[in-house]
Amino acid sequence: MTKKLIATVLAASIAVTSISALPAAAKPNDGAKILGGLAALYILSRIIKDNDRRRPAPVPVQPAVPNRCLKTFYTPNGAIRAYGAHCVAKYAPRLSLPQQCKRRINTDYGRRNVYGPYCLRDNGYRVAVQ
Repeated sequence: MTKKLIATVLAASIAVTSISALPAAAKPNDGAKILGGLAALYILSRIIKDNDRRRPAPVPVQPAVPNRCLKTFYTPNGAIRAYGAHCVAKYAPRLSLPQQCKRRINTDYGRRNVYGPYCLRDNGYRVAVQ
């Protein structure tokens, strides 16, 4: 809105200034000057219009947890589907998962550190299909 207002005021001021400064007698090259001024105004308005276009916001990249790390862990309370911490560290070493999603569970093979899939999803992570 303000860009359009500024462009309009600028165009009007240039037009009024050039009209009031015209001499009483026209010279042969005055028409070329007026056409040059109009062309400059047109180019200026196109630049302002191109600058005013809305650009879509960049989509943030969601970190991806490897799909192969989603396992079923058997506990005394039943089966749990979760991402194994060791697997994630092995196949996605740069991935820093949130600590609030990390749980320690007892399995038939001892204690394991796992990450809950719903907690990871709620914290902006997605599953990478491999």
